[in-house]
Amino acid sequence: MTTARLPLKDQLFTREKVELIAGEIKHVDSAFKADEFVTMVVARFPELELKARIAWITTCLERHLPRNFRKAASALVRSLPAPADPALSDGDFGDFIYAPYAEYVAQRGCTAEDLEFSLAMLRAITTRFSAEFAIRPFLDAFPDHVLTTLLAWTGDQHYHVRRLCSEGTRPRLPWARNLTLPYDVGIPILDRLFADPTRYVTRSVANHVNDVSKKNPELAFDTLECWRNSGLQQPREMHYVIRHGARTLRRADHPRARDLVSSPLT
Repeated sequence: MTTARLPLKDQLFTREKVELIAGEIKHVDSAFKADEFVTMVVARFPELELKARIAWITTCLERHLPRNFRKAASALVRSLPAPADPALSDGDFGDFIYAPYAEYVAQRGCTAEDLEFSLAMLRAITTRFSAEFAIRPFLDAFPDHVLTTLLAWTGDQHYHVRRLCSEGTRPRLPWARNLTLPYDVGIPILDRLFADPTRYVTRSVANHVNDVSKKNPELAFDTLECWRNSGLQQPREMHYVIRHGARTLRRADHPRARDLVSSPLT
C-alpha cells in the first residue's frame, strides 16, 4: 500500500517548521511572542498556496517583531542556524522556512537609508536560504550600487553568496518579479563566475546565459566562446556550461549552437 505524497507546500511549511523559527527568534529576543506567532501563522495555512504562505509568514513576522527595522532584521539574522557548509561543491536553496526572512528585509529595508545594512542582512540570509528573489527590488531601486556590491560578492568565500550574484540578476528568474534593468546587465558578473569550482554556481551561470540567449543569441554565443577560449574553467565543466547555457538554441537547432557544443575543449 502506497502513501499519498503531501503537496510541496505541506512538506516545506508545517507547524513544526513554524515552531522551529519561533523558538529560534525567541532565543535571541525574549520579548518575541512565539506562541501567538505560531497560532497566527498556521491558522491560514489550509487556504494558502506555497508562495502565499511565504508572504503570510512575512506579514506575521512584521506584526510580531520590533517596529525598528534594523533591530528586527538583526534579531532574525542572529536567530539563524549555522550557514550551509561553504566547502560543498553543490547544494540547493536551503530550508524554505527561512524564505520570509529575506522577504522581510526586501519589504522593510529597501530604502537609501538602510541599503548597506539590508544588503549585509541578505548576504547573511542567503547562506541559509537563497535571497535571489529579495535582491531584485534592490536592483531595481539602486541598480548601480547593488550591481557594484554583487560584483564584489563574486569573490565571496561562500558559494551561496556567489550564486546569488548570478541568480539574483537573471533576466527570467522563475517565480520572480521581472527586473527593469537591461537583460545583459549581469554579463560582467558572469564573467567572474563562469570559472567557479562549484556546480551550484556554474549551473546558475548557465541558466543566466540561457535567459540572455532568448533575447540576444549572438551575445550569448559570444560570451560562451570567450569563456571557452579563456581556458580558465576545467574542460568538462566548461562543456557543461556551454551545453546548458545554449540549450534553448540547441533545441531550436541553431547552427552556431551546434558548432559551439561540438567544438573540442582542451
